[in-house]
Amino acid sequence: MTARYDWTINQGETSQLTVKRADSSGSYNNTDFVANFRMQIKDKYGGTAVFTSAASNFASPFDDGSGGNAEQQNSTVQISLTSAETAAIASGKYVYDVENYDSATPPVVTRVLEGSLIVKPEVTTSA
Repeated sequence: MTARYDWTINQGETSQLTVKRADSSGSYNNTDFVANFRMQIKDKYGGTAVFTSAASNFASPFDDGSGGNAEQQNSTVQISLTSAETAAIASGKYVYDVENYDSATPPVVTRVLEGSLIVKPEVTTSA
């Protein structure tokens, strides 16, 4: 079962969400950790994408380069949207999902998170 989280962000503000694998069945595919995640935000199911992620939108918050706790590192991903990215999304209600994928043959895709996304309008903007 896919985890559900209804995410509210402020337009023009940096927003982060940390997702931890809820079960003990293993870790996310981490051959190239951040390159194995993708996310889209759409105006409705089957609708137009208003945001498509890049590898820079994902990080392992527990990867300090020392090897650390591999289980924690490989079961947690942090999604970050920059202030410029959130400013480019019009205020309103959207749907999104995050997938972990392995480009093996055949590809293996697992949806790890889904939900609605509300973008609250920005009031203070630069002149």
